[in-house]
Amino acid sequence: MLGILLFGLMQEIILGSNIFYYNDPGNDISKPRTHARISQFNTIIDFYFEFSQDSQEVTMMIEIDKISYFSLGQGQSMKDADLWVFEIDSNMIIGNDCYSSDRKKPPTDASLGGRNDIEILGFYYNQEGKSGVKFKRKSITGDKYDKDLLQQKGVDMIWAHGKNNKSLKVEKHGKDTYGQVKIDMIDKGGDVDVDIEEENKYFKLHKWTNFICWGVASDLAIIIGRYYKTWIYRTYIHGLLFILIISSCLTTAILMLNVDWEILLWKNFKKESVQNEFHIVFFMILAICMIVQCIGGILYYNMLTSYKRNQKVSVKPSYHAIFGNAVYVIGKLQIIAGLFMDNDISIMLILGLVLTIRFILEVLYQKGSLKVMTNGNSSSSYFKKQQVIPSQEPLINKINASNLEVIEQWNFDKLWCIYHNQIIDLSQMIHPAGNYIWKLIEGQDITKYVLGAYPVPQLTLKPYHHSSYALKALLKYKTGVYINQDLELFYDINTNRSIKKLKAIWTVTSVNPYTFLIAKFGFTNQQFQLKNDLNGLETFGSYFIIKSDDNNDIHQRQYTMVLSMTNQRTKYRKDLLELFRKIINLQPLHKDLPKLEEFDNELPLIIKKYETKNGFSNFIHQDNRQGQYIIEGPFGNSIQIENNSHLIFIAGGTGLFPFLDILDYQLRVSYFDIVQMKLGNEASKLIDLGIKDFKKFTITMFLAVNSIDDLIGRDIYFALLSLQQYLNTPNFKLIIKGNFKLKECPIIGTRFTQQTFMDHISDLHQSATYFICGPPQMNQETEIILRQMGIMKIMVF
Repeated sequence: MLGILLFGLMQEIILGSNIFYYNDPGNDISKPRTHARISQFNTIIDFYFEFSQDSQEVTMMIEIDKISYFSLGQGQSMKDADLWVFEIDSNMIIGNDCYSSDRKKPPTDASLGGRNDIEILGFYYNQEGKSGVKFKRKSITGDKYDKDLLQQKGVDMIWAHGKNNKSLKVEKHGKDTYGQVKIDMIDKGGDVDVDIEEENKYFKLHKWTNFICWGVASDLAIIIGRYYKTWIYRTYIHGLLFILIISSCLTTAILMLNVDWEILLWKNFKKESVQNEFHIVFFMILAICMIVQCIGGILYYNMLTSYKRNQKVSVKPSYHAIFGNAVYVIGKLQIIAGLFMDNDISIMLILGLVLTIRFILEVLYQKGSLKVMTNGNSSSSYFKKQQVIPSQEPLINKINASNLEVIEQWNFDKLWCIYHNQIIDLSQMIHPAGNYIWKLIEGQDITKYVLGAYPVPQLTLKPYHHSSYALKALLKYKTGVYINQDLELFYDINTNRSIKKLKAIWTVTSVNPYTFLIAKFGFTNQQFQLKNDLNGLETFGSYFIIKSDDNNDIHQRQYTMVLSMTNQRTKYRKDLLELFRKIINLQPLHKDLPKLEEFDNELPLIIKKYETKNGFSNFIHQDNRQGQYIIEGPFGNSIQIENNSHLIFIAGGTGLFPFLDILDYQLRVSYFDIVQMKLGNEASKLIDLGIKDFKKFTITMFLAVNSIDDLIGRDIYFALLSLQQYLNTPNFKLIIKGNFKLKECPIIGTRFTQQTFMDHISDLHQSATYFICGPPQMNQETEIILRQMGIMKIMVF
């Protein structure tokens, strides 16, 4: 036997491995007659037992396909277990009778005051890759640290072994190296029933559920929530996925902790590995955050889909989104800590692949290259089927009122707006800042809001420039129905073709100050000219978007089209007035009559300076370098004026500018009517007005300004006032609110009230249409006043 021991030691020293096989004739390794396989997955463990004839003694044998320490014992967990622990020491297998009451290394019975009641009969290890030990003990030892071994069914037993072939002494075992079984301890020979209740099944369930949820499903939920913000099903799928993630993770964690909740006790927790400590801490934080986030998500969804005004929802990242990002990071950290604890390389690679895909998608999203998912559009097919042309009536009135017979027949619950001169149906779209915004902009031209050139008047938010993703999403909801044809405003000198809409770089070539804060800026482009055959009816409601070409920090802005204020048109009006006076007074006419040129090189924009950080108006007023600017447009042009209608203009400050072109149109028509009425058709033909189709309507204008200097374009409306005495039916009335005096029109010193409108508007509740343009507060207050008066046909610029 000594020779065999020495031979084994030499092999271990030379080869560096435990290959010793104890083969002494006195080493009893014959197997008892009754067999039970207690583990058959990662580790194969066979347990053999045999009771003596009087059942007073039990002979047992454990065989395992590993070379490490191993243990077997009675009990459901280490909280109360009688264990038989076998270690390898100096090529010998040493056995100890132990008792465990917690997760620590089990002490021997002898150290606790009991006895070592097991006797080793034989052992071997590394025999065909297996280790084994045969031992015996009394069925009933009388030791309080031992459990009785009786012949009975369903005996609870637990087992464990070392992580690898270096784990020869008892140490912390791995997650896959322990288990729990129920054995029928009936000595009948052959195999007995074994119910394998591997304790780590909950760990595996937790591990895979946690990985699927936070390694994959969380990214899928965020992809849907982040990249498909306008998709109506996005909130349902995003919310459902996270509810499943939260419920699954918490359920599996509770099941796992129910087996061994004592790991949460500080005395046990501090004995865990660093990776497991991080994993547990992160998961506990995550569990709390997940519950809070779930509740917050439900509340946030209710706010998003509600049409009630909610100032707590904004276009900025919501608290739900910010907190969600934190939860996402914590979820990833606890997954990574768990994977390092388990040293699972394959799952780490899968997690890395998922994160890489997320990174690629984020890059594509930021570039605007990600495909937009929407519900499609249900309105487009209805328009095509019914062959309805919404431009038959004033668009805004029709969409807002929804009182057309054809719309009533459809019985639609539609939310129509205008985008790029086309009707879009947003009833199937969720606004990321809350659907109450839809009600604020219903029926309006939202182009200026979407491009970040103008804030929604009813909100206190700053203008918000939407991403390229949002712009693509809106196009998915277009109906294919245009309000009217885009204006052919520009002329391309290089191609000799008219252009409807343009985005190009223009240079400031002239600045004409009206006041200290207000100036007209003239922009030119060597390739493009403006066509002069458009009149105020065609340009009413149109605007441009402008931003700096070389300073991205400066906000872009919307400015109204004011073709009536070009130098050429200003001179034309002056010449036209002189011609009119000569015709009326029957004075001789010059050979060259006033006539507009076919084209104009200057694009005029009137801009008031506001002292705001990165504000466009402040920037361009201080720009003394003839800077270049990107101008896009024209947009809008969705307002149609009907014959014999009454238009009520209510303007404040620079809110006057959108009305200048139509006032200029009214001025030209008035010249024509007066000359025709006084001198006949032949005389009226002497005036080249540049108007093809004449429309007759009446304008009543309420204008609020701070000083007389703010009366920009007075050569238009004061001239129009002077013509009223010659008309059979006056077509213009002006009421100004200010602290100065004028001879041309009445001045009032108080704000516009119900009484103000009642005093100056004869057909208050009839066919009049009201247009409001001014500071946001004025717009809101005026609209409230009009609606309280029962007036519904209102447009707010």
